[in-house]
Amino acid sequence: MLKRLFPALLLAWLLPCPGHASVFTIPQFVEYHSWAVGLEPEAILDSSSQGSGSGVGLNAKFTYGITPISNLQVAIGPGSGSKEFRLGGAYSFDFIPDLSGQIGAGVALQGFYFSTPSSNSKYEFSSYPYLHKRFDTTGGLVFDPYVALPIGLSFFQSNTQIFLQGVAGTYFQTSEHVGLNGEIGFSLKNADSYLAFGVSYRD
Repeated sequence: MLKRLFPALLLAWLLPCPGHASVFTIPQFVEYHSWAVGLEPEAILDSSSQGSGSGVGLNAKFTYGITPISNLQVAIGPGSGSKEFRLGGAYSFDFIPDLSGQIGAGVALQGFYFSTPSSNSKYEFSSYPYLHKRFDTTGGLVFDPYVALPIGLSFFQSNTQIFLQGVAGTYFQTSEHVGLNGEIGFSLKNADSYLAFGVSYRD
């Protein structure tokens, strides 16, 4: 359930300085009334325009399948650099299921609050469409590569910016309940470039 509500609406992250949109497990839909938890370390490699440089963060994420075709996710965690403490969430809608012979597609809506080293608040509101496709191997390993295009607005002090980012990653299901993620994001306009890795447990 948690996998169907998060991967497909239309919201990523909006921020004036470093627009960063970690997709993480969103394309891996959680079934209705099921849940998943994940821990995601990230490294910002290059912060855009008004950002304060590189940094690291650790995001704890909880996803729940609120309907048969949508997921809801909340995230919280500490960080350094241009983004310190963060709190936010996302709603995703998986409108094209990942079935045999077709690629899965969805859109997510996401919003986040960040505290900064200057004690100012940053807010990001974004949407991102995504595509993904699951592959099963003969050895039992499942991998699910995905791409996304987060776009949105960021608000910092009196500034507002539009940001655009490209994201690519892969989810590896190593057992019935445990999966691993690797993800890279790169700036197309007013966004961060980052690397993120994670582990998740699914009900």
